[in-house]
Amino acid sequence: MNKILCVTNVLAGLLAFSLQIAALSIYSVLDWNWDPDKAGAGIWGGIYLVIFGVLLITKKLKSSAVVNAMAIVATLIGITLIGLYSWSIDIYQEEIANCSLSPILKICDRAAIDSLMIISGILAVIVNGIIATKAPSFVP
Repeated sequence: MNKILCVTNVLAGLLAFSLQIAALSIYSVLDWNWDPDKAGAGIWGGIYLVIFGVLLITKKLKSSAVVNAMAIVATLIGITLIGLYSWSIDIYQEEIANCSLSPILKICDRAAIDSLMIISGILAVIVNGIIATKAPSFVP
């Protein structure tokens, strides 16, 4: 069970990281300044989740207090992802009905990226909440 949680943490981090890179690369080409993307939460949050998952898999963390603290920070990262990308969807909520933003890019593409970022955040909150409650079992 612990390995599954660790791998899920790594996968949630990779998902957030890759989606943030995709969003930044697509929307920066169009000179479309999107406030939630400026934070780069998918990049730094994804990196943190991957590093934390790898540290847990390799059993490099020697204290349950450290595991607990890192899991709480990872949970806060998940909450940040949920908040930022819920706000992002709220910004263009009225335009979703006709799925148009420009001839090059459709707003529904943006909705897909934001929805997947929210899913990544929810996954991070659930997995790291469980890790925080089971912190002693992750310590060798």
